[in-house]
Amino acid sequence: MIHGLRHDLSYSLRRMARSPGFAALAVMMLAFGIGGTTTIFTLINTLFLRPPAHVREPDRLVAVYTSDFSGPPFGTSSYPDYVDFGRAGNLLSGLAAYTPRPFSLSTDGSGIRTFGETVSDNYFSVLGVKPALGRFFTPEPAGTRVDPVVVLGHGLWQRVFGGTREVLGRSVKLSGRDYTVIGVAPQGFGGSIRGVGSELWIPLATLPYLMPGSDELTNRGDRGLFLIGRLAPGMSVAQAQARLDVVGRQLHGAYAKTWTDRTGAARVVTVLPERATRVAPQMRGSVSQFMALLLGISALVLVICCANVANLLLARATARRRELATRLAIGGSRARVVRQLLTEGLVLAVLGGSAGVLLSVWATDMLSRFRPPVPVPVVLDFTIDSRILLFSLCATLLTTLASALVPALRATRLEAGVGLRIESAGAGERQGRFGLRDGLVVAQVAVALVVLAAGGLFLASLRNATRIDLGFNAERAALLRVELGIQGYDEPKGRQFYASLERRVRTFREVEAASLAEIVPLGMARQRRGVSVEGYQPGPGEEMEFGTNTVGTDYFKTLGIPLLRGRAFDERDREGAPPVAIVNQTFAARFWPGADPIGRRFSTGRGGTREVIGVAADGKYVSLGEESQPYFYQPFLQTYEPDMVLQVRTAREPAELLAALRAEVKALDPDLPVELTTLEEHLGYAVLPQRLGATVLGAFGGIGVLLAALGLYGVMSYLVSQRTAEIGIRMALGASAGDVHRMVVRRGMMLALLGVGLGLAGAVATTRLLSGFLVGVSSTDPANLGGVVLLFAVVALLASSLPARRAARLDPMRALRSE
Repeated sequence: MIHGLRHDLSYSLRRMARSPGFAALAVMMLAFGIGGTTTIFTLINTLFLRPPAHVREPDRLVAVYTSDFSGPPFGTSSYPDYVDFGRAGNLLSGLAAYTPRPFSLSTDGSGIRTFGETVSDNYFSVLGVKPALGRFFTPEPAGTRVDPVVVLGHGLWQRVFGGTREVLGRSVKLSGRDYTVIGVAPQGFGGSIRGVGSELWIPLATLPYLMPGSDELTNRGDRGLFLIGRLAPGMSVAQAQARLDVVGRQLHGAYAKTWTDRTGAARVVTVLPERATRVAPQMRGSVSQFMALLLGISALVLVICCANVANLLLARATARRRELATRLAIGGSRARVVRQLLTEGLVLAVLGGSAGVLLSVWATDMLSRFRPPVPVPVVLDFTIDSRILLFSLCATLLTTLASALVPALRATRLEAGVGLRIESAGAGERQGRFGLRDGLVVAQVAVALVVLAAGGLFLASLRNATRIDLGFNAERAALLRVELGIQGYDEPKGRQFYASLERRVRTFREVEAASLAEIVPLGMARQRRGVSVEGYQPGPGEEMEFGTNTVGTDYFKTLGIPLLRGRAFDERDREGAPPVAIVNQTFAARFWPGADPIGRRFSTGRGGTREVIGVAADGKYVSLGEESQPYFYQPFLQTYEPDMVLQVRTAREPAELLAALRAEVKALDPDLPVELTTLEEHLGYAVLPQRLGATVLGAFGGIGVLLAALGLYGVMSYLVSQRTAEIGIRMALGASAGDVHRMVVRRGMMLALLGVGLGLAGAVATTRLLSGFLVGVSSTDPANLGGVVLLFAVVALLASSLPARRAARLDPMRALRSE
């Protein structure tokens, strides 16, 4: 058996060496198909399947969530709640808390912005992570003063400190405070939020030192902690859920105000295993659907590749019928010949699969370098592991069966005597009938049309997203973000800094307007506050928490947001003056329909009762596809926020101004980290799903069209070679070159139209799954489907015309003699 397989393999390699063009084409097709599916599976593996690095027994880890005030179940918890959860019996061997936050790191007089986590002292022990250098935090009794110490991430240690062991015991400034380095985390460990690369960790207990006046450790209503625990031996997730349900009811009874949501119901505690939290639970459904869509599309492209390779193997097997018949005639069994042909297909598939894995490595390397416009470091590990290799192996084996089995069975179907009597490649086959090769081409066209239609929808969605009315003007606007909170600024010092920065920037000749804002529209950051409107009684469970932004004077002028009534904020609206606000159209229409909103009042629970002084036009605040929603603005001079963005309207390209803006910040504080971009670049985050979908599906669609065209061209070329004698007879009897040309093209277009018809039905059914990812376009958009059909008609015409031209130029006498 082993000897026979070795012989089959050796023979397959020799045949490939004699037909390098055929082998290269087949391997290239399979590389595209297997490489595409492997790339998408690598994404899925990274997001959903790969356990966290360096964590001990991740299957014993659980995440604990407390529902939000607005109702969603997967919210964060307060520090007092964390303490109470940790006392919930012996179900958990440990419960840790952490929260991500930005930091400024100053060493040797230079400052950088980095991202890290404030964690409970048992954080690393609960995860089971071991330090690469030094030590981690040690548990301290409650109420004990904790020294300001920091653990560095491995990458930060290498990049900033040169990877030296002398970093231990060194003092660094974090957000303006001195911290001592006590350890370095292992390489590849980036915290507990997948995709976000944390680079340092400090104890939660040092927050009063880092942020004097902070009440995060005492305020039960301050909910910003993620909780992760380790199940005790023999305990299950269900048991932990049942026990924490009891704790939740007890906390609701003791602290009803902070443990009641907007509907009047008690907050809910949810316990999930670690594997269910690798993607944030509130996003898991949509991300899963998108990944399933990409995997399905890549699988369709692999089907096209298999169909093309099957067509190549069918053509090759037809040319080898005499050889195969000879094998059968001298005693070879049909099973033995099929095994030989399957081995040849397996060799092609293994080479194609290996090339596909290399292609996938290149593609994922490109993905790992992609930096979306978000304020957190995005780090994803695309390393090849056993799951990816096993997936590639399975894809290779399935590809072998799909592309080689049917041609092998078909090639060995004839009796040996019949095969030996065949004198030409085309003899013995009924002409003009719809055969297996034709069916494969029809399937390729149908599948490629579905893929291209999906890509076209995302492209149309991306086009619509870039044209949608945002409610503000994104052109010629620069963004300068400074985070004074992470640099240790108090309010008086922060107000002075921002006033000086605005004054300096407004002196630039190119600057038309400049204003501070806490939130830049259509980014990751958002702010919501509950409101109480004078004279308005909300219904049971009615949502009264709305988006808000703290902005400076000239904000509406800077962003080009129309003010429909009243006035903008100005120097009158400062500390000590009556609190004011500006609302948008939807806010005014909801609470004061048909009445003048100017002078109306509402309370936010922070800053007292505010009087409405203006009405701004609606805009897009969180996502491009959102419906109009109530929104209001507060003046920065009355409501100080430490982390603001200076938005600058310029008379020229804003990118040309970024260096000058950075210089102004450094002149005020050389240690302050600065982020600079343009508003148009910032908006790239808003169209990221559409851009990603258009890029990936467009690439798959292009490959599908190319492969379908090659398949159609191959079938028509085979048809011409098979019917050479018939074409010679037709031309000898008076058929013109045009008649022959039309005959071949008609056949090709018939196959293409059959594929287009099936593909349209499949596209209508499949693209309905995309509706949740589209902006301003229907999943059955006639323009998109019509454009795809037209494209396939042109491609089919070109693919059929080349063999048709060759057939029309045949010399009838030579064609007859060839038979």
